[in-house]
Amino acid sequence: MSESSSNSRILRVGQAIALFFAGVLGLSLGSSLWIGAAPALGVAERTTAYQIASTVVRYLGFVVPVALFVVAAGDRDLLSGDVPDRREALLAIGAVVALYVGQIAILWAFSLIDVAPSRNPALDPEVHAPAYFLLMIPVSLLVVGPAEELLVRGGLQGVLRKSWGPWPSIVGASALFGSLHYIGGGSGALAYVAFSFLLGILLGYLYERTGNLIVPAVAHGGYNAALYAIQYGQVA
Repeated sequence: MSESSSNSRILRVGQAIALFFAGVLGLSLGSSLWIGAAPALGVAERTTAYQIASTVVRYLGFVVPVALFVVAAGDRDLLSGDVPDRREALLAIGAVVALYVGQIAILWAFSLIDVAPSRNPALDPEVHAPAYFLLMIPVSLLVVGPAEELLVRGGLQGVLRKSWGPWPSIVGASALFGSLHYIGGGSGALAYVAFSFLLGILLGYLYERTGNLIVPAVAHGGYNAALYAIQYGQVA
């Protein structure tokens, strides 16, 4: 490997890590902005309206760093997306099923070693009213899935791919994606990170296969929407 190639790889890793932390900061800033704005807008804390709006604002915070990076670096090809054709639509739907089946298989594998991944608070019926789960179905499809894919697949995987190639970029981006899901502590938190990493591998592969960011965005949003729909069916 030449020195210039090695330097390029180091640069891309640095850019991906910086973009990742910028996304985390954007998420945090979005949360802080909503906490400050909600009282002025008359939205009471812990209500369904508060929780839904908080989710939307927070995840939009993912979008800003990627947009700024694309403009500053001129890497508009990172965000290659188009309306899915029939084949891509079928792949997205198939990926939703695969993600859900993968979830069952991974949870079963963890149960064999007596490890239970941490539970995502967003799916906790003790925290949220039934209406929240119902409203999170379209929010997952239109905001959460696309925002996360914009950062992780479009931004992180796209940047790493430029010098590392497809599979190292899929693994690297999925590892960072998994770390976003460190919830709680102990073995349960690490299991949830590993669980998210493995699901991220499938989404990353889907992006590499289609070259269309909309496809993993639909698959990711559809998978999340399915989880909220199931949760709503259980508590409604």
